Amino acid sequence: MTTPQIAALFLLAVLLGGIGSQCARAQDHHPLHRDFYRHWRAPDNPATSCCDARIEAGGVEVGDCEPTEARVRAGQWQAWIRQLGLWQPVPDAKIIRERNPNLVDGHVCWTPDRGIICFKPPDTGG
Repeated sequence: MTTPQIAALFLLAVLLGGIGSQCARAQDHHPLHRDFYRHWRAPDNPATSCCDARIEAGGVEVGDCEPTEARVRAGQWQAWIRQLGLWQPVPDAKIIRERNPNLVDGHVCWTPDRGIICFKPPDTGG
């Protein structure tokens, strides 16, 4: 095997590993409930919890809190809502303004009935 072939295989392995870890990260949220999400309060209603547990309807997950992709467009945060397969704008009043201990992921609490309940952007170093 030539050096360029080895390099190409290595790059492919890194890319595939990154895709797999992103999917695993988004699905492997249950340990976060105990230590991370359960203390969150809705920024626009501090008496309300953002999330307590996964919400299911007919045996299918339909919402609550999980790691998510986040981006800024036109000066506004957007969160990827996995269940909808869409980017959703995050209302400013829903942003939890504390340091995010997770440097890579944003986190969103969402249900079909309530929409975005809470959002914590990734730690951008700012």
